[in-house]
Amino acid sequence: MNVAKWMSLGLVSVVLAACASIQGVEHFKPGTVSIEQVRAREKPSAEWKNADGTLTLEYDARPDTDQNLMLDFDDKGRLSAIREVITLENLALLRLAMTKMEVRRILGNPRHVSKDGVTGGEFWEWPLDLPDSTLPQNQISVLFHPVADGVVRITRSVRYP
Repeated sequence: MNVAKWMSLGLVSVVLAACASIQGVEHFKPGTVSIEQVRAREKPSAEWKNADGTLTLEYDARPDTDQNLMLDFDDKGRLSAIREVITLENLALLRLAMTKMEVRRILGNPRHVSKDGVTGGEFWEWPLDLPDSTLPQNQISVLFHPVADGVVRITRSVRYP
């Protein structure tokens, strides 16, 4: 086989692999796959053990979307739910004195983190897709600012440019 044929076979393999990766974890149906099958498709950005013995996998920075996904698995390791977590409903779950890990558990990994030069804290931001909004970009912003006792305090807002 000559070099051109090998190169074309390699190109076909790359294209096929890219097409397979387009069908990510968001296309699985609850009840049809195991945690091993999901992990084999795509590595999670975090794994969360739940108090009831179940497991949640976090998938952030989804291709072609601003959503973070949480995939819930039952105690037998079967997919039970796929949740988009950057939502107004989840924003309402945020409370003062939550830690960064508690906030991440609700909204997933932030898209942007920056330092607040005034308080020494951090801004975490997530894009928020509101289906009925005519505005181009909505955003959830959470400010963590340290206080003397080490407690993290947050403020929450939805910014409409």
